[in-house]
Amino acid sequence: MIKLIGIGVWAAVVALGSSYVMASVFAPAPAQEVKKDPTYFDGLDYKSTDSVTIPMISDETIKGYILARFVYTIDGTIGNTLKVPPDPFILDEVFRRMYSTDSFDFEHPEKFDLTALTTSIRDSVNQRFGMELLHELLVEQFDYISKKDARSGGGAGGGTGGGGGGEAVHLNKPAH
Repeated sequence: MIKLIGIGVWAAVVALGSSYVMASVFAPAPAQEVKKDPTYFDGLDYKSTDSVTIPMISDETIKGYILARFVYTIDGTIGNTLKVPPDPFILDEVFRRMYSTDSFDFEHPEKFDLTALTTSIRDSVNQRFGMELLHELLVEQFDYISKKDARSGGGAGGGTGGGGGGEAVHLNKPAH
Protein backbone atom coordinates (compact mmCIF):
# COMPACT_ATOMS: atom_id res chain seq x y z
CA MET A 1 0.00 0.00 0.00
CA ILE A 2 2.78 2.45 0.80
CA LYS A 3 4.41 1.59 -2.53
CA LEU A 4 1.19 2.46 -4.31
CA ILE A 5 0.91 5.85 -2.53
CA GLY A 6 4.61 6.58 -3.27
CA ILE A 7 4.13 5.82 -6.96
CA GLY A 8 1.03 8.10 -7.04
CA VAL A 9 2.91 10.98 -5.36
CA TRP A 10 5.86 10.46 -7.71
CA ALA A 11 3.55 10.47 -10.77
CA ALA A 12 1.85 13.67 -9.54
CA VAL A 13 5.22 15.42 -8.98
CA VAL A 14 6.45 14.37 -12.45
CA ALA A 15 3.20 15.54 -14.07
CA LEU A 16 3.28 18.90 -12.28
CA GLY A 17 6.99 19.39 -13.02
CA SER A 18 6.62 18.60 -16.70
CA SER A 19 3.60 20.89 -16.94
CA TYR A 20 5.57 23.72 -15.35
CA VAL A 21 8.55 23.18 -17.68
CA MET A 22 6.32 23.07 -20.77
CA ALA A 23 4.43 26.20 -19.71
CA SER A 24 7.61 28.18 -19.09
CA VAL A 25 9.32 27.03 -22.31
CA PHE A 26 6.39 27.71 -24.63
CA ALA A 27 4.98 30.78 -22.90
CA PRO A 28 5.23 33.95 -24.98
CA ALA A 29 7.96 36.32 -23.93
CA PRO A 30 6.61 39.33 -22.05
CA ALA A 31 6.26 42.25 -24.39
CA GLN A 32 8.70 44.95 -23.49
CA GLU A 33 7.11 48.35 -23.35
CA VAL A 34 8.51 50.58 -26.00
CA LYS A 35 9.06 53.94 -24.44
CA LYS A 36 7.76 56.50 -26.90
CA ASP A 37 9.05 60.01 -26.93
CA PRO A 38 6.46 62.53 -25.78
CA THR A 39 5.07 64.70 -28.53
CA TYR A 40 4.49 68.41 -28.26
CA PHE A 41 0.80 67.94 -27.45
CA ASP A 42 1.17 65.31 -24.67
CA GLY A 43 -0.12 66.78 -21.42
CA LEU A 44 -1.44 69.99 -22.99
CA ASP A 45 -5.06 71.03 -22.54
CA TYR A 46 -6.93 73.28 -24.93
CA LYS A 47 -9.23 75.81 -23.36
CA SER A 48 -11.37 78.48 -24.94
CA THR A 49 -11.97 81.97 -23.61
CA ASP A 50 -15.35 83.65 -23.53
CA SER A 51 -16.32 85.84 -26.45
CA VAL A 52 -15.43 89.47 -26.06
CA THR A 53 -16.79 92.54 -27.86
CA ILE A 54 -14.38 95.44 -28.15
CA PRO A 55 -15.50 98.84 -29.45
CA MET A 56 -12.93 100.31 -31.83
CA ILE A 57 -12.50 104.04 -31.30
CA SER A 58 -10.89 106.48 -33.72
CA ASP A 59 -11.14 110.27 -33.79
CA GLU A 60 -13.14 110.13 -30.55
CA THR A 61 -15.96 108.13 -32.15
CA ILE A 62 -16.79 104.44 -32.24
CA LYS A 63 -16.02 103.13 -35.73
CA GLY A 64 -17.06 99.53 -35.15
CA TYR A 65 -16.72 96.48 -32.95
CA ILE A 66 -14.37 93.52 -32.79
CA LEU A 67 -15.88 90.19 -31.75
CA ALA A 68 -13.12 87.87 -30.58
CA ARG A 69 -12.63 84.50 -28.94
CA PHE A 70 -9.32 82.73 -28.36
CA VAL A 71 -8.11 79.20 -27.65
CA TYR A 72 -4.99 78.58 -25.60
CA THR A 73 -2.86 75.57 -24.75
CA ILE A 74 -1.82 75.06 -21.17
CA ASP A 75 0.00 72.26 -19.37
CA GLY A 76 -2.75 70.17 -17.76
CA THR A 77 -0.88 69.60 -14.50
CA ILE A 78 -0.14 73.29 -14.06
CA GLY A 79 -3.62 74.34 -15.18
CA ASN A 80 -5.26 72.14 -12.55
CA THR A 81 -3.23 73.73 -9.74
CA LEU A 82 -3.93 77.37 -10.61
CA LYS A 83 -6.14 79.26 -8.21
CA VAL A 84 -6.94 81.89 -10.86
CA PRO A 85 -7.49 80.77 -14.47
CA PRO A 86 -5.63 82.69 -17.18
CA ASP A 87 -8.84 83.67 -19.03
CA PRO A 88 -9.33 87.08 -17.35
CA PHE A 89 -5.68 87.93 -17.97
CA ILE A 90 -5.96 86.97 -21.64
CA LEU A 91 -9.09 89.08 -22.13
CA ASP A 92 -7.49 91.98 -20.27
CA GLU A 93 -4.50 91.85 -22.58
CA VAL A 94 -6.80 91.68 -25.63
CA PHE A 95 -8.54 94.87 -24.50
CA ARG A 96 -5.22 96.59 -23.77
CA ARG A 97 -3.76 95.67 -27.17
CA MET A 98 -6.84 96.57 -29.20
CA TYR A 99 -7.43 99.90 -27.45
CA SER A 100 -3.81 100.93 -27.81
CA THR A 101 -3.38 99.89 -31.44
CA ASP A 102 -3.08 102.57 -34.08
CA SER A 103 -2.46 100.09 -36.88
CA PHE A 104 -6.05 98.90 -37.31
CA ASP A 105 -7.28 99.82 -40.78
CA PHE A 106 -11.05 100.28 -40.61
CA GLU A 107 -11.32 100.12 -44.41
CA HIS A 108 -9.27 96.89 -44.66
CA PRO A 109 -9.56 95.03 -41.35
CA GLU A 110 -8.40 91.75 -42.94
CA LYS A 111 -4.86 93.16 -43.06
CA PHE A 112 -4.59 93.27 -39.27
CA ASP A 113 -1.62 91.23 -37.99
CA LEU A 114 -3.20 88.55 -35.81
CA THR A 115 0.09 86.71 -35.31
CA ALA A 116 1.68 89.74 -33.67
CA LEU A 117 -1.44 90.22 -31.53
CA THR A 118 -1.57 86.63 -30.23
CA THR A 119 2.19 86.50 -29.65
CA SER A 120 2.20 89.72 -27.62
CA ILE A 121 -0.83 88.60 -25.58
CA ARG A 122 0.72 85.19 -24.84
CA ASP A 123 4.04 86.73 -23.82
CA SER A 124 2.36 89.33 -21.58
CA VAL A 125 0.21 86.75 -19.80
CA ASN A 126 3.22 84.48 -19.28
CA GLN A 127 5.15 87.44 -17.87
CA ARG A 128 2.30 88.29 -15.50
CA PHE A 129 2.22 84.71 -14.19
CA GLY A 130 6.03 84.53 -14.03
CA MET A 131 6.24 81.24 -15.96
CA GLU A 132 5.52 79.75 -19.36
CA LEU A 133 1.85 79.14 -18.68
CA LEU A 134 0.40 79.58 -22.18
CA HIS A 135 2.21 77.59 -24.82
CA GLU A 136 0.12 78.87 -27.72
CA LEU A 137 -2.67 81.36 -28.14
CA LEU A 138 -4.83 80.75 -31.20
CA VAL A 139 -7.61 82.77 -32.76
CA GLU A 140 -10.97 81.01 -32.72
CA GLN A 141 -13.01 84.04 -33.82
CA PHE A 142 -11.96 87.56 -34.79
CA ASP A 143 -14.61 89.56 -36.61
CA TYR A 144 -14.92 93.27 -37.31
CA ILE A 145 -18.37 94.85 -37.64
CA SER A 146 -18.55 98.50 -38.60
CA LYS A 147 -20.87 100.71 -36.58
CA LYS A 148 -23.26 101.27 -39.48
CA ASP A 149 -23.51 97.51 -40.11
CA ALA A 150 -24.15 96.83 -36.43
CA ARG A 151 -27.01 99.32 -36.39
CA SER A 152 -28.59 97.97 -39.57
CA GLY A 153 -29.12 94.56 -37.98
CA GLY A 154 -26.54 92.67 -40.03
CA GLY A 155 -23.32 91.23 -38.79
CA ALA A 156 -22.19 88.13 -37.03
CA GLY A 157 -25.28 87.24 -35.04
CA GLY A 158 -27.96 88.38 -37.48
CA GLY A 159 -26.75 86.71 -40.68
CA THR A 160 -27.19 88.36 -44.04
CA GLY A 161 -30.84 87.65 -44.75
CA GLY A 162 -33.13 90.70 -44.66
CA GLY A 163 -32.79 93.69 -42.38
CA GLY A 164 -30.23 95.90 -44.11
CA GLY A 165 -27.52 93.55 -45.30
CA GLY A 166 -24.51 94.48 -43.17
CA GLU A 167 -21.92 91.77 -42.91
CA ALA A 168 -19.09 90.98 -40.54
CA VAL A 169 -15.57 90.81 -41.89
CA HIS A 170 -14.14 87.50 -40.69
CA LEU A 171 -10.46 87.74 -39.89
CA ASN A 172 -9.88 84.15 -38.81
CA LYS A 173 -6.35 83.33 -39.85
CA PRO A 174 -4.12 80.67 -38.30
CA ALA A 175 -2.02 82.35 -35.64
CA HIS A 176 1.20 80.43 -35.09
